[in-house]
Amino acid sequence: MPDQGATGGESWARERDEVAEAWVRAGDLDRAITIRREALVGLDDDVPKWMRLDLSTNLGIDLMDRYRRDGDLADLREACAIGERVWRESPPGARLEVTANLAGRLSVRSLAPGEPDQTEQAREILEQELAVAATDDPERRVAMSALAGIHLQLWRRDGDRNRLATALRTLTENLDPGAAGPEVVNIAGLLATAAEESFDQDLLGRAETLTRAGIAAGHPATASVRMTLHRLLASVLHTRYEWTGDQAFLTQATKAAEAAVREASTGPDRAQALSVRSTVRSTAARLRNDRARFTAAIQDAREALDTTADHWRDGEYATNLASLLAERYGLFGDSTDLDDAIALLDRLLDTGLDPDMAPTVANNQANNLLGRYERDAVPEDLDHAIDLAKQAVALTAPDSSDLAARHDTVGRLHAARAHHRHDPEDLDTAIRHAGLAVAATPDPSPDRALYLNNWANWESERWERDGGEDVLSRAIDLLERALAAAGQAEYDIEGSMAATIAFNLGARLQDQFDLLRSRGETEMAKLQRAADLFDEVLGAGYPHLAVLAGRRLGGITWLAGMWPEAQQSFAAALEAAGELTGMRPLHVDKERARAGVQGIGAMAALAAVRADDPAAAAVHLEQASATLIAEAIGIRAETVTFDSIVSAAARMNRHVLLLGSTPAGGVAVLVAPDGALDHQELPSAEESALAAEATLFRQELGRAETEDGADAAGIRLAAADRLTAWTMESLVAPLVPLLAGVSRLAVLPLGRLAWLPITTCGVPGEGPLLGDYDPLLLIRASVSGHAPASRGAASRVVVLADTGTVDRPIPGAAREATEVARRYPGVIPRVDEETALGGDAVLDDLLDAELAHVACHCDVDVESPQETVLRVRPPIRVGLRPAAGRRHGHIVLSACDAALTGAALPDEAFSAATAFLLAGAGVVTAPLWPVNDITAPRLMGDYHARLTEGSAPATALAAVQRRWARKRPAYVHGPWVVTAWPDAAADQAVICRAE
Repeated sequence: MPDQGATGGESWARERDEVAEAWVRAGDLDRAITIRREALVGLDDDVPKWMRLDLSTNLGIDLMDRYRRDGDLADLREACAIGERVWRESPPGARLEVTANLAGRLSVRSLAPGEPDQTEQAREILEQELAVAATDDPERRVAMSALAGIHLQLWRRDGDRNRLATALRTLTENLDPGAAGPEVVNIAGLLATAAEESFDQDLLGRAETLTRAGIAAGHPATASVRMTLHRLLASVLHTRYEWTGDQAFLTQATKAAEAAVREASTGPDRAQALSVRSTVRSTAARLRNDRARFTAAIQDAREALDTTADHWRDGEYATNLASLLAERYGLFGDSTDLDDAIALLDRLLDTGLDPDMAPTVANNQANNLLGRYERDAVPEDLDHAIDLAKQAVALTAPDSSDLAARHDTVGRLHAARAHHRHDPEDLDTAIRHAGLAVAATPDPSPDRALYLNNWANWESERWERDGGEDVLSRAIDLLERALAAAGQAEYDIEGSMAATIAFNLGARLQDQFDLLRSRGETEMAKLQRAADLFDEVLGAGYPHLAVLAGRRLGGITWLAGMWPEAQQSFAAALEAAGELTGMRPLHVDKERARAGVQGIGAMAALAAVRADDPAAAAVHLEQASATLIAEAIGIRAETVTFDSIVSAAARMNRHVLLLGSTPAGGVAVLVAPDGALDHQELPSAEESALAAEATLFRQELGRAETEDGADAAGIRLAAADRLTAWTMESLVAPLVPLLAGVSRLAVLPLGRLAWLPITTCGVPGEGPLLGDYDPLLLIRASVSGHAPASRGAASRVVVLADTGTVDRPIPGAAREATEVARRYPGVIPRVDEETALGGDAVLDDLLDAELAHVACHCDVDVESPQETVLRVRPPIRVGLRPAAGRRHGHIVLSACDAALTGAALPDEAFSAATAFLLAGAGVVTAPLWPVNDITAPRLMGDYHARLTEGSAPATALAAVQRRWARKRPAYVHGPWVVTAWPDAAADQAVICRAE
């Protein structure tokens, strides 16, 4: 066997190809082309044929890109010649893709002078290959799209309407709307133009379908093509809105226009993208009386017309724009808006201002810097903001109507610094400026209510810091005055000021009641007033406040043992959280308010159990199970019913076990497929104990990272044993009597419970306690409403692995990929394979498979798990990416922590595994904690062996874990879980079986 690393060998060829690809990414096409040409010349004769074809294909792509850049016909002709050679040498069963590529190049070449026949040649080879290709060939859709494009090109050239009819028939009858390549640009543009000229809604619908298909296909097109697709979609959707008046189209058009701008670079592309966004934004602004959108539309229009820099010297315009950008940051959280606003005002402050503008700019910039400080925690931002705010006060006339707002700004800044640096002088200064703001504000005024509320909040902070009943009483008095001022005002700031003040007043009254009770004094009138205020807030209709008020009111009734009332209050908080999931825009209050929603759901469930209403308890646990997930798939809290849970249980033919944890202990509700109910309280499963155990476990795993060899292994084993033992004793063992008679089980654990090895814990050497129940974890306990996609005639298995980097090696990844792939005849593992496809395209490829196994590093941000990244090549960012329709595939993530869920904001079970389910997978197998590199290949081999024998994923994993648990420590087999949609779990067919 020849030395694979020698010059001309396979490894050498792969290395040269990767070097060329790096130059492509760096923007040097010339260097990349030279390297690939040299590699092709230097290849040994015994190098595999596929390697030569891959190199040739990549060279052809580079040449086409350079032709589009430089317009040199020699590059185009060489690319066509390479395409013809690859086409001739490709296996007959795998030629559709290369045929489509060649046809595309030939159709471009036909536009060159003297070469019109290339179009007919392209049509002939496409039709020839389509005639012999399998009907389920995955590349058939791309080839059909190319053929349709060629018919359109022939129609443009010859004017033969039969060509147009043929092209349209090809599109409508043979193309899957979910897949097409960049060839759709010209076709969709033509259809949209024809539709607008003839007011033909059918043609416009076809243009929209085709454009969406091009975007969804994830084809590695140029940024210019991607921009054009998004721009076309925005234009088509905007036309749809104008014709129908349906605002949903305008909302979609806005998103498409934003995408077009993101893809645009400079010059004509950016001008076009900004132009369409200006049109869409201005329409939306007029419809909704939205100043921010309208100002942004003006800005887009100015930039599209290549506005000169002199316009930025207009202080008033720049200040208004910066204010709107900062406001949009507050509403939507787009950091670019805040940075742009600060940059604009910095420019004004540096270049000098009219005296009348100086205090406004200084005050606005102070607020912007406070926002950036809260985002980035750079101390200099806060200090500079305070200096600017004080300058603004000093520059403001004593009788100015702006003086109160500027005192309030100084107060808020000092209060922020007091909060972060704990300096009592800052808090005293904040309180003093709050008094000055109130004194400078006329009465009645909604601003007066706002400033009084802020003053009260800072007095409350001083009470929390120093104690003193007089300070708490002063805060309550200020809030009473604020509530009266809000009631006198002609309008309510942001539509919620009165409700905000009422909540704050109720919270302080509750604090005062608790303080008095600690001394043995009981003033029920105060507690009743607090409860009444919380009840008023619940009825005010502001979800971000109702979540907080419901939680507080539930706590009051909980302490009184009023279980039905407690359940009702917590249920109101859950309903508000459900409303928040569907609200647009995404207010900052939305993220803050729904923190702890799973805890609220568990409290509601425990109160319902104690009120002898276990069916309501099941509903509450389901409502709280996934606020982001619910948002992603369009489920609202009020759509959850007990019947929907029973229906899912019946479809799955499984009992559903819903679990929650509260400060007062845990609660379990078991729903049978026939609707029968049982429940049990779990006193040891307290939230504080769960948090302590989970924190200790993660700390121990982190400590193991600092050790070597046996010491590190010992720490990991001991940590897993401890967590497993605690889970068994405090949670699972008490559930075993509840599960008597259950044969198949689906478990939905809320919050921190999702971190625990619930399905795999047990007595060492005796197997998991729940192993006999064939358990799996659910993403939700009720059917999603999206039916699983139908399977094709043939299964496709993908095995992908990455052995890591020098500083983060995964020694067992390649061995694992080989072990898994050998279970499926004909499957070749892809190890350390770097493709030209982006991460989204790789994700689509995995989701399109019947089964995909991925072994790699997985970087999970526990506090923000939607930022999870799978470290393959290129990396896959698995974020909140809701699938357009349900798919059925099985994803196996042999990636550390891939099933680990976040326990902070947002408070729900969201992980890389969850993200794959949201992206379209039906079932995901993944670990809760780091994979054991030594044993993972064998364990995964055993798991896939079970799958190929016909076992469903949960059944296969449970069987493997039962066997491994008898001889292996929990750290080896314990982390693995199967998570699924109820829809997918209800499908009893085998996911993927080797023939």
